[in-house]
Amino acid sequence: MNPALEKTWLLKNALEDSELASVLEAGFRVEIDPAVTSDLTIHDDFDADLWGADLMLCRVDKGRLKLLHGRDVVGEVRAPAKAKFWWDLPDGEVKDLLKKRIGLRAFMPIASLTLIDTPFALRNDDEKIVARGRISQSVVGDDSQYYLSLQELRGYRKEAQKARKLLKPLLDQEIPDFGLKAMLVRQCPETGQREAQKEVQLLPDMPTELAVRTMATGMIDHAVTHVDGIIADTDTVFLHQFRVSVRKLRSLISLLKKALPAQSVESVAPRLSGIAGKTSRLRDLDVFLLDKKHYQDMLPDSHAQGLDELYVQVEKKRQLEKNRLARYLASKQFQNDISDCRSELSETPAYLCPLSRKPIQGVARSLLIKRFRKIESMSAQLHADSDDEQVHDIRKEFKKLRYLIEFFIELLPKKRTARLLKNLKQLQVTLGDFNDYCVQIDFLSGFEDEAQIEMTKALSGLIAVLHIRQIESRRQVEAALARFFTKDMALQIELAFGTKNRGESR
Repeated sequence: MNPALEKTWLLKNALEDSELASVLEAGFRVEIDPAVTSDLTIHDDFDADLWGADLMLCRVDKGRLKLLHGRDVVGEVRAPAKAKFWWDLPDGEVKDLLKKRIGLRAFMPIASLTLIDTPFALRNDDEKIVARGRISQSVVGDDSQYYLSLQELRGYRKEAQKARKLLKPLLDQEIPDFGLKAMLVRQCPETGQREAQKEVQLLPDMPTELAVRTMATGMIDHAVTHVDGIIADTDTVFLHQFRVSVRKLRSLISLLKKALPAQSVESVAPRLSGIAGKTSRLRDLDVFLLDKKHYQDMLPDSHAQGLDELYVQVEKKRQLEKNRLARYLASKQFQNDISDCRSELSETPAYLCPLSRKPIQGVARSLLIKRFRKIESMSAQLHADSDDEQVHDIRKEFKKLRYLIEFFIELLPKKRTARLLKNLKQLQVTLGDFNDYCVQIDFLSGFEDEAQIEMTKALSGLIAVLHIRQIESRRQVEAALARFFTKDMALQIELAFGTKNRGESR
Protein backbone atom coordinates (compact mmCIF):
# COMPACT_ATOMS: atom_id res chain seq x y z
CA MET A 1 0.00 0.00 0.00
CA ASN A 2 1.05 3.57 -0.65
CA PRO A 3 1.41 5.15 2.83
CA ALA A 4 0.68 8.58 1.40
CA LEU A 5 -2.80 7.44 0.31
CA GLU A 6 -3.56 5.20 3.26
CA LYS A 7 -5.25 5.92 6.59
CA THR A 8 -5.61 3.63 9.59
CA TRP A 9 -8.06 3.68 12.48
CA LEU A 10 -8.40 1.79 15.71
CA LEU A 11 -11.59 -0.27 15.58
CA LYS A 12 -14.10 -0.04 18.41
CA ASN A 13 -14.53 -3.82 18.45
CA ALA A 14 -13.44 -6.97 16.67
CA LEU A 15 -14.82 -7.07 13.12
CA GLU A 16 -15.99 -10.25 11.43
CA ASP A 17 -15.67 -10.63 7.65
CA SER A 18 -19.45 -10.81 7.28
CA GLU A 19 -19.89 -7.58 9.26
CA LEU A 20 -17.35 -5.77 7.08
CA ALA A 21 -19.15 -6.91 3.93
CA SER A 22 -22.52 -5.95 5.37
CA VAL A 23 -21.42 -2.42 6.27
CA LEU A 24 -19.93 -1.77 2.82
CA GLU A 25 -22.49 -3.54 0.63
CA ALA A 26 -24.48 -0.31 0.16
CA GLY A 27 -21.74 1.02 -2.11
CA PHE A 28 -19.35 -1.77 -3.04
CA ARG A 29 -18.81 -5.43 -3.63
CA VAL A 30 -16.33 -6.59 -1.03
CA GLU A 31 -13.65 -9.22 -1.77
CA ILE A 32 -11.99 -10.53 1.39
CA ASP A 33 -8.78 -12.58 1.15
CA PRO A 34 -7.78 -15.29 3.64
CA ALA A 35 -6.16 -14.02 6.84
CA VAL A 36 -2.37 -14.15 7.10
CA THR A 37 -0.92 -14.86 10.56
CA SER A 38 2.61 -13.82 11.55
CA ASP A 39 4.33 -14.48 14.87
CA LEU A 40 6.89 -11.73 15.41
CA THR A 41 9.58 -11.26 18.03
CA ILE A 42 11.06 -7.76 18.19
CA HIS A 43 14.75 -7.38 19.03
CA ASP A 44 16.81 -4.42 20.21
CA ASP A 45 19.90 -3.78 22.29
CA PHE A 46 19.96 -2.79 25.97
CA ASP A 47 20.09 0.92 25.12
CA ALA A 48 17.17 0.72 22.65
CA ASP A 49 19.38 2.12 19.88
CA LEU A 50 17.29 0.56 17.09
CA TRP A 51 14.03 1.85 18.51
CA GLY A 52 15.52 5.33 18.82
CA ALA A 53 16.55 5.23 15.15
CA ASP A 54 13.03 4.15 14.10
CA LEU A 55 14.36 0.70 13.20
CA MET A 56 12.58 -2.56 14.02
CA LEU A 57 14.44 -5.88 13.96
CA CYS A 58 11.89 -8.71 13.78
CA ARG A 59 12.41 -12.43 13.92
CA VAL A 60 9.74 -13.80 11.62
CA ASP A 61 10.67 -17.44 12.18
CA LYS A 62 13.52 -19.46 13.68
CA GLY A 63 15.77 -18.83 10.71
CA ARG A 64 14.94 -15.33 9.45
CA LEU A 65 15.32 -11.73 10.61
CA LYS A 66 13.62 -8.76 8.96
CA LEU A 67 14.75 -5.16 9.50
CA LEU A 68 12.22 -2.36 9.09
CA HIS A 69 12.80 1.38 8.92
CA GLY A 70 9.49 2.96 9.76
CA ARG A 71 7.11 1.06 7.47
CA ASP A 72 9.74 0.19 4.84
CA VAL A 73 11.57 -3.13 4.74
CA VAL A 74 15.34 -2.54 4.79
CA GLY A 75 16.12 -6.19 4.21
CA GLU A 76 15.64 -9.76 5.30
CA VAL A 77 18.43 -12.22 6.16
CA ARG A 78 18.87 -15.82 7.14
CA ALA A 79 19.89 -15.95 10.79
CA PRO A 80 20.00 -18.91 13.20
CA ALA A 81 18.07 -18.57 16.45
CA LYS A 82 21.34 -18.20 18.39
CA ALA A 83 22.46 -15.16 16.36
CA LYS A 84 22.68 -12.08 18.56
CA PHE A 85 25.45 -9.88 17.11
CA TRP A 86 25.79 -8.15 13.76
CA TRP A 87 28.78 -10.34 12.93
CA ASP A 88 26.56 -13.44 13.18
CA LEU A 89 24.66 -12.29 10.08
CA PRO A 90 25.47 -12.65 6.36
CA ASP A 91 26.98 -9.67 4.55
CA GLY A 92 24.54 -7.04 3.36
CA GLU A 93 22.62 -3.91 4.31
CA VAL A 94 21.04 -5.43 7.44
CA LYS A 95 24.43 -6.42 8.83
CA ASP A 96 25.99 -3.05 7.97
CA LEU A 97 23.16 -1.07 9.54
CA LEU A 98 23.21 -3.10 12.76
CA LYS A 99 26.99 -2.70 12.98
CA LYS A 100 26.60 1.06 12.70
CA ARG A 101 23.72 1.34 15.18
CA ILE A 102 24.52 -1.14 17.96
CA GLY A 103 28.24 -1.89 17.64
CA LEU A 104 29.30 -4.48 20.24
CA ARG A 105 25.83 -4.68 21.76
CA ALA A 106 23.76 -7.85 21.45
CA PHE A 107 20.27 -7.67 20.01
CA MET A 108 17.81 -9.31 22.40
CA PRO A 109 14.08 -10.09 22.36
CA ILE A 110 12.14 -7.16 23.83
CA ALA A 111 8.56 -7.90 22.75
CA SER A 112 6.48 -10.52 20.95
CA LEU A 113 3.19 -10.27 19.16
CA THR A 114 0.99 -12.18 16.76
CA LEU A 115 -0.23 -10.18 13.77
CA ILE A 116 -3.30 -11.37 11.85
CA ASP A 117 -3.84 -9.40 8.62
CA THR A 118 -6.99 -9.80 6.53
CA PRO A 119 -6.70 -7.94 3.19
CA PHE A 120 -9.78 -6.84 1.29
CA ALA A 121 -10.66 -5.00 -1.92
CA LEU A 122 -13.67 -2.86 -2.88
CA ARG A 123 -15.15 -3.10 -6.40
CA ASN A 124 -17.62 -0.69 -8.00
CA ASP A 125 -20.51 -1.56 -10.33
CA ASP A 126 -18.05 -1.84 -13.21
CA GLU A 127 -16.13 -4.49 -11.24
CA LYS A 128 -13.11 -2.20 -11.01
CA ILE A 129 -11.11 -2.17 -7.76
CA VAL A 130 -11.51 1.33 -6.35
CA ALA A 131 -9.99 0.87 -2.88
CA ARG A 132 -7.95 -1.65 -0.91
CA GLY A 133 -7.69 -2.22 2.79
CA ARG A 134 -7.00 -4.66 5.57
CA ILE A 135 -8.15 -5.57 9.03
CA SER A 136 -5.22 -6.06 11.42
CA GLN A 137 -5.45 -7.84 14.74
CA SER A 138 -2.46 -7.40 17.04
CA VAL A 139 -2.27 -9.97 19.84
CA VAL A 140 0.06 -9.48 22.82
CA GLY A 141 -0.59 -12.03 25.54
CA ASP A 142 -4.33 -11.89 26.29
CA ASP A 143 -4.74 -8.42 24.81
CA SER A 144 -5.99 -7.89 21.26
CA GLN A 145 -6.26 -4.62 19.37
CA TYR A 146 -8.05 -4.26 16.03
CA TYR A 147 -7.22 -1.81 13.25
CA LEU A 148 -8.67 -1.00 9.85
CA SER A 149 -6.52 0.45 7.07
CA LEU A 150 -7.98 1.89 3.87
CA GLN A 151 -5.98 2.85 0.79
CA GLU A 152 -7.31 5.40 -1.66
CA LEU A 153 -6.45 4.37 -5.22
CA ARG A 154 -5.58 7.13 -7.68
CA GLY A 155 -8.60 8.45 -9.52
CA TYR A 156 -11.08 7.06 -7.02
CA ARG A 157 -11.05 9.62 -4.23
CA LYS A 158 -14.84 9.90 -4.08
CA GLU A 159 -15.15 6.13 -3.67
CA ALA A 160 -12.64 6.14 -0.82
CA GLN A 161 -14.54 8.96 0.90
CA LYS A 162 -17.77 7.00 0.50
CA ALA A 163 -16.15 3.89 2.01
CA ARG A 164 -14.88 5.88 4.98
CA LYS A 165 -18.37 7.30 5.55
CA LEU A 166 -19.89 3.81 5.57
CA LEU A 167 -17.20 2.53 7.93
CA LYS A 168 -17.39 5.49 10.33
CA PRO A 169 -19.67 3.80 12.93
CA LEU A 170 -17.03 1.08 13.36
CA LEU A 171 -14.05 3.39 13.71
CA ASP A 172 -12.44 4.83 16.82
CA GLN A 173 -9.46 7.20 16.63
CA GLU A 174 -7.21 7.58 13.60
CA ILE A 175 -3.68 6.22 14.08
CA PRO A 176 -1.06 8.42 12.39
CA ASP A 177 2.14 6.71 11.15
CA PHE A 178 0.56 3.32 11.68
CA GLY A 179 2.83 0.33 11.72
CA LEU A 180 4.44 -2.25 13.95
CA LYS A 181 5.91 0.42 16.22
CA ALA A 182 2.51 2.08 16.75
CA MET A 183 1.02 -1.28 17.77
CA LEU A 184 3.80 -1.92 20.29
CA VAL A 185 3.51 1.56 21.78
CA ARG A 186 -0.19 0.89 22.43
CA GLN A 187 0.15 -2.63 23.83
CA CYS A 188 3.71 -2.69 25.24
CA PRO A 189 4.32 0.89 26.43
CA GLU A 190 7.60 -0.08 28.12
CA THR A 191 9.10 -1.16 24.78
CA GLY A 192 11.91 1.10 23.64
CA GLN A 193 12.53 2.69 27.01
CA ARG A 194 16.24 3.23 27.39
CA GLU A 195 18.07 2.11 30.48
CA ALA A 196 19.82 5.46 30.70
CA GLN A 197 21.47 7.08 33.67
CA LYS A 198 19.16 9.61 35.25
CA GLU A 199 20.24 13.17 34.68
CA VAL A 200 21.29 15.00 37.83
CA GLN A 201 20.23 18.63 37.81
CA LEU A 202 23.00 20.62 39.47
CA LEU A 203 22.44 24.24 40.47
CA PRO A 204 25.37 26.63 40.94
CA ASP A 205 24.47 27.32 44.59
CA MET A 206 23.75 23.68 45.52
CA PRO A 207 25.76 22.67 48.61
CA THR A 208 28.66 20.49 47.56
CA GLU A 209 27.84 17.56 49.84
CA LEU A 210 24.29 17.39 48.49
CA ALA A 211 25.56 17.50 44.91
CA VAL A 212 28.10 14.75 45.55
CA ARG A 213 25.57 12.47 47.25
CA THR A 214 23.00 13.01 44.50
CA MET A 215 25.51 12.23 41.75
CA ALA A 216 26.97 9.26 43.61
CA THR A 217 23.67 7.47 44.15
CA GLY A 218 22.81 7.98 40.49
CA MET A 219 26.10 6.34 39.47
CA ILE A 220 25.45 3.37 41.73
CA ASP A 221 21.97 2.90 40.30
CA HIS A 222 23.37 3.08 36.78
CA ALA A 223 26.05 0.51 37.57
CA VAL A 224 23.51 -1.90 39.07
CA THR A 225 21.36 -1.88 35.91
CA HIS A 226 24.20 -3.67 34.10
CA VAL A 227 24.72 -6.50 36.61
CA ASP A 228 22.15 -8.90 35.14
CA GLY A 229 23.70 -8.50 31.69
CA ILE A 230 27.15 -9.35 33.07
CA ILE A 231 25.86 -12.44 34.85
CA ALA A 232 24.00 -13.60 31.74
CA ASP A 233 27.05 -12.73 29.58
CA THR A 234 24.73 -10.99 27.11
CA ASP A 235 27.51 -8.83 25.66
CA THR A 236 30.80 -7.31 26.76
CA VAL A 237 29.39 -3.77 26.94
CA PHE A 238 27.52 -4.57 30.16
CA LEU A 239 30.81 -5.14 31.98
CA HIS A 240 32.41 -2.10 30.34
CA GLN A 241 29.55 0.20 31.36
CA PHE A 242 29.54 -1.23 34.88
CA ARG A 243 33.27 -0.54 35.21
CA VAL A 244 32.90 3.00 33.84
CA SER A 245 30.18 3.79 36.38
CA VAL A 246 32.23 2.39 39.28
CA ARG A 247 35.38 4.15 38.07
CA LYS A 248 33.59 7.49 37.82
CA LEU A 249 32.06 6.97 41.24
CA ARG A 250 35.46 6.24 42.77
CA SER A 251 36.87 9.37 41.14
CA LEU A 252 33.99 11.49 42.42
CA ILE A 253 34.48 10.25 45.98
CA SER A 254 38.25 10.71 45.78
CA LEU A 255 38.18 14.18 44.22
CA LEU A 256 35.49 15.53 46.57
CA LYS A 257 36.20 13.52 49.71
CA LYS A 258 36.55 16.72 51.71
CA ALA A 259 32.85 17.37 51.17
CA LEU A 260 31.86 14.09 52.83
CA PRO A 261 32.25 12.87 56.43
CA ALA A 262 35.49 10.94 56.83
CA GLN A 263 33.67 7.81 58.01
CA SER A 264 31.59 7.78 54.81
CA VAL A 265 34.69 7.88 52.62
CA GLU A 266 36.41 5.24 54.77
CA SER A 267 33.36 2.99 54.44
CA VAL A 268 32.71 3.40 50.73
CA ALA A 269 36.18 3.69 49.15
CA PRO A 270 37.52 0.19 50.00
CA ARG A 271 34.26 -1.46 49.00
CA LEU A 272 34.29 0.23 45.59
CA SER A 273 37.96 -0.65 45.15
CA GLY A 274 37.21 -4.29 45.88
CA ILE A 275 34.30 -4.36 43.43
CA ALA A 276 36.38 -2.75 40.67
CA GLY A 277 39.30 -5.11 41.26
CA LYS A 278 37.17 -8.19 40.73
CA THR A 279 36.14 -7.05 37.24
CA SER A 280 39.58 -6.19 35.81
CA ARG A 281 40.71 -9.62 34.63
CA LEU A 282 37.55 -10.37 32.63
CA ARG A 283 37.70 -6.97 30.96
CA ASP A 284 41.34 -7.60 29.90
CA LEU A 285 40.34 -10.94 28.39
CA ASP A 286 37.35 -9.38 26.60
CA VAL A 287 39.47 -6.63 25.07
CA PHE A 288 42.01 -9.14 23.76
CA LEU A 289 39.30 -11.30 22.19
CA LEU A 290 37.58 -8.29 20.61
CA ASP A 291 40.89 -7.22 19.05
CA LYS A 292 41.51 -10.59 17.38
CA LYS A 293 41.67 -9.17 13.84
CA HIS A 294 44.08 -6.47 15.08
CA TYR A 295 46.48 -9.09 16.47
CA GLN A 296 46.19 -11.32 13.42
CA ASP A 297 47.26 -8.41 11.23
CA MET A 298 50.39 -7.90 13.36
CA LEU A 299 51.91 -11.28 12.46
CA PRO A 300 52.66 -13.14 9.23
CA ASP A 301 50.53 -16.16 8.33
CA SER A 302 53.28 -18.49 9.58
CA HIS A 303 52.17 -17.64 13.14
CA ALA A 304 48.49 -18.43 12.51
CA GLN A 305 48.61 -21.81 14.28
CA GLY A 306 50.30 -20.34 17.35
CA LEU A 307 47.84 -17.45 17.47
CA ASP A 308 44.92 -19.89 17.25
CA GLU A 309 46.37 -21.86 20.17
CA LEU A 310 46.68 -18.64 22.15
CA TYR A 311 43.06 -17.74 21.52
CA VAL A 312 41.96 -21.19 22.66
CA GLN A 313 43.77 -20.55 25.93
CA VAL A 314 42.28 -17.06 26.28
CA GLU A 315 38.76 -18.38 25.63
CA LYS A 316 39.18 -21.03 28.33
CA LYS A 317 40.42 -18.46 30.83
CA ARG A 318 37.58 -16.12 29.91
CA GLN A 319 35.00 -18.81 30.57
CA LEU A 320 36.47 -19.47 34.01
CA GLU A 321 36.73 -15.76 34.80
CA LYS A 322 33.21 -15.06 33.53
CA ASN A 323 31.80 -17.77 35.81
CA ARG A 324 33.82 -16.50 38.77
CA LEU A 325 32.63 -12.92 38.31
CA ALA A 326 29.02 -14.06 37.81
CA ARG A 327 29.15 -15.96 41.11
CA TYR A 328 30.53 -12.90 42.86
CA LEU A 329 27.92 -10.52 41.44
CA ALA A 330 25.17 -12.92 42.50
CA SER A 331 26.65 -13.31 45.99
CA LYS A 332 25.53 -11.77 49.26
CA GLN A 333 28.96 -10.16 49.56
CA PHE A 334 28.43 -8.04 46.44
CA GLN A 335 24.80 -7.29 47.32
CA ASN A 336 25.84 -6.16 50.80
CA ASP A 337 28.76 -4.07 49.52
CA ILE A 338 26.74 -2.24 46.88
CA SER A 339 23.80 -1.80 49.26
CA ASP A 340 26.06 -0.41 51.99
CA CYS A 341 27.64 2.03 49.54
CA ARG A 342 24.27 3.26 48.37
CA SER A 343 22.94 3.52 51.89
CA GLU A 344 25.98 5.47 53.05
CA LEU A 345 25.96 7.86 50.09
CA SER A 346 22.20 8.46 50.14
CA GLU A 347 22.23 9.69 53.73
CA THR A 348 20.90 13.19 54.36
CA PRO A 349 23.84 15.61 54.14
CA ALA A 350 25.44 16.16 57.55
CA TYR A 351 27.39 19.29 56.52
CA LEU A 352 30.18 18.45 58.96
CA CYS A 353 33.06 19.46 56.69
CA PRO A 354 34.02 23.03 55.76
CA LEU A 355 33.71 22.19 52.04
CA SER A 356 30.30 20.53 52.35
CA ARG A 357 28.23 23.73 52.53
CA LYS A 358 30.10 25.65 49.84
CA PRO A 359 28.31 26.16 46.50
CA ILE A 360 29.24 23.37 44.09
CA GLN A 361 30.07 25.67 41.17
CA GLY A 362 32.89 27.42 43.00
CA VAL A 363 34.22 24.15 44.42
CA ALA A 364 34.17 22.49 40.99
CA ARG A 365 36.04 25.36 39.34
CA SER A 366 38.66 25.41 42.06
CA LEU A 367 39.22 21.66 41.70
CA LEU A 368 39.54 21.96 37.94
CA ILE A 369 42.17 24.69 38.16
CA LYS A 370 44.17 22.75 40.77
CA ARG A 371 43.97 19.53 38.76
CA PHE A 372 45.21 21.26 35.61
CA ARG A 373 48.14 22.85 37.43
CA LYS A 374 49.05 19.55 39.05
CA ILE A 375 49.15 17.77 35.67
CA GLU A 376 51.07 20.66 34.15
CA SER A 377 53.71 20.31 36.86
CA MET A 378 53.89 16.52 36.45
CA SER A 379 54.28 16.85 32.68
CA ALA A 380 57.06 19.42 33.04
CA GLN A 381 59.06 16.84 35.00
CA LEU A 382 58.67 14.15 32.34
CA HIS A 383 61.70 13.47 30.12
CA ALA A 384 63.01 10.74 27.85
CA ASP A 385 64.53 8.75 30.72
CA SER A 386 61.49 8.98 33.00
CA ASP A 387 59.91 5.73 34.11
CA ASP A 388 56.79 4.63 32.23
CA GLU A 389 54.92 4.78 35.51
CA GLN A 390 55.15 8.58 35.38
CA VAL A 391 53.31 8.54 32.06
CA HIS A 392 50.64 6.30 33.56
CA ASP A 393 50.25 8.68 36.50
CA ILE A 394 49.78 11.61 34.12
CA ARG A 395 47.21 9.61 32.16
CA LYS A 396 45.25 8.90 35.35
CA GLU A 397 45.28 12.57 36.32
CA PHE A 398 44.04 13.58 32.89
CA LYS A 399 41.21 11.08 33.26
CA LYS A 400 40.27 12.67 36.58
CA LEU A 401 40.36 16.11 34.96
CA ARG A 402 38.02 14.94 32.22
CA TYR A 403 35.69 13.32 34.74
CA LEU A 404 35.55 16.56 36.70
CA ILE A 405 34.58 18.46 33.58
CA GLU A 406 31.91 15.90 32.70
CA PHE A 407 30.55 15.87 36.27
CA PHE A 408 30.02 19.62 36.30
CA ILE A 409 29.75 20.52 32.61
CA GLU A 410 26.34 22.16 33.03
CA LEU A 411 27.90 24.67 35.46
CA LEU A 412 30.71 25.65 33.06
CA PRO A 413 30.78 27.97 30.03
CA LYS A 414 29.59 25.80 27.14
CA LYS A 415 31.72 26.87 24.17
CA ARG A 416 35.02 27.16 26.02
CA THR A 417 34.46 23.88 27.81
CA ALA A 418 33.52 22.09 24.58
CA ARG A 419 36.77 23.22 22.94
CA LEU A 420 38.80 22.12 25.93
CA LEU A 421 37.10 18.74 26.03
CA LYS A 422 37.88 18.22 22.35
CA ASN A 423 41.60 18.90 22.92
CA LEU A 424 41.56 16.80 26.07
CA LYS A 425 39.99 13.80 24.35
CA GLN A 426 42.57 13.96 21.55
CA LEU A 427 45.40 13.93 24.10
CA GLN A 428 43.77 11.09 26.02
CA VAL A 429 43.71 8.96 22.87
CA THR A 430 47.50 9.28 22.64
CA LEU A 431 47.95 8.54 26.35
CA GLY A 432 45.50 5.65 26.08
CA ASP A 433 47.38 4.09 23.15
CA PHE A 434 50.59 4.06 25.17
CA ASN A 435 48.82 2.53 28.15
CA ASP A 436 47.20 -0.11 25.93
CA TYR A 437 50.58 -1.26 24.60
CA CYS A 438 51.92 -1.59 28.14
CA VAL A 439 48.84 -3.49 29.32
CA GLN A 440 48.86 -5.77 26.28
CA ILE A 441 52.51 -6.70 26.80
CA ASP A 442 51.88 -7.56 30.47
CA PHE A 443 48.74 -9.48 29.52
CA LEU A 444 50.44 -11.58 26.86
CA SER A 445 53.46 -12.30 29.06
CA GLY A 446 51.13 -14.17 31.40
CA PHE A 447 50.38 -16.78 28.71
CA GLU A 448 53.96 -17.89 27.96
CA ASP A 449 54.23 -21.68 27.99
CA GLU A 450 57.39 -23.39 26.71
CA ALA A 451 55.43 -26.62 26.19
CA GLN A 452 53.42 -24.96 23.43
CA ILE A 453 56.10 -24.07 20.94
CA GLU A 454 53.95 -22.46 18.22
CA MET A 455 51.99 -20.42 20.72
CA THR A 456 55.21 -19.23 22.36
CA LYS A 457 56.54 -18.13 18.97
CA ALA A 458 53.36 -16.17 18.29
CA LEU A 459 53.52 -14.58 21.74
CA SER A 460 57.13 -13.55 21.24
CA GLY A 461 56.26 -12.02 17.89
CA LEU A 462 53.29 -10.09 19.30
CA ILE A 463 55.25 -8.81 22.29
CA ALA A 464 58.11 -7.68 20.03
CA VAL A 465 55.75 -5.76 17.74
CA LEU A 466 53.93 -4.22 20.70
CA HIS A 467 57.22 -3.18 22.32
CA ILE A 468 58.28 -1.34 19.17
CA ARG A 469 54.92 0.43 19.06
CA GLN A 470 55.17 1.21 22.77
CA ILE A 471 58.48 2.99 22.26
CA GLU A 472 57.09 5.04 19.36
CA SER A 473 53.92 5.79 21.33
CA ARG A 474 56.01 7.08 24.23
CA ARG A 475 57.61 9.64 21.91
CA GLN A 476 54.14 10.64 20.69
CA VAL A 477 52.99 11.13 24.28
CA GLU A 478 55.83 13.52 25.06
CA ALA A 479 55.20 15.49 21.85
CA ALA A 480 51.45 15.63 22.53
CA LEU A 481 51.99 16.91 26.08
CA ALA A 482 54.32 19.62 24.78
CA ARG A 483 51.65 20.74 22.30
CA PHE A 484 48.94 20.72 24.97
CA PHE A 485 50.66 22.70 27.71
CA THR A 486 51.08 26.15 26.22
CA LYS A 487 50.50 29.64 27.53
CA ASP A 488 47.34 29.83 25.44
CA MET A 489 46.00 26.60 26.98
CA ALA A 490 46.71 27.93 30.48
CA LEU A 491 44.77 31.09 29.58
CA GLN A 492 41.86 29.07 28.19
CA ILE A 493 41.73 27.00 31.38
CA GLU A 494 41.69 30.14 33.49
CA LEU A 495 38.93 31.71 31.42
CA ALA A 496 36.81 28.55 31.48
CA PHE A 497 37.32 27.42 35.07
CA GLY A 498 38.68 30.47 36.88
CA THR A 499 36.62 32.20 39.54
CA LYS A 500 36.46 35.39 37.49
CA ASN A 501 33.42 35.99 35.30
CA ARG A 502 35.33 36.54 32.06
CA GLY A 503 34.05 34.57 29.09
CA GLU A 504 31.11 33.01 30.90
CA SER A 505 28.95 32.98 27.80
CA ARG A 506 31.72 32.15 25.35
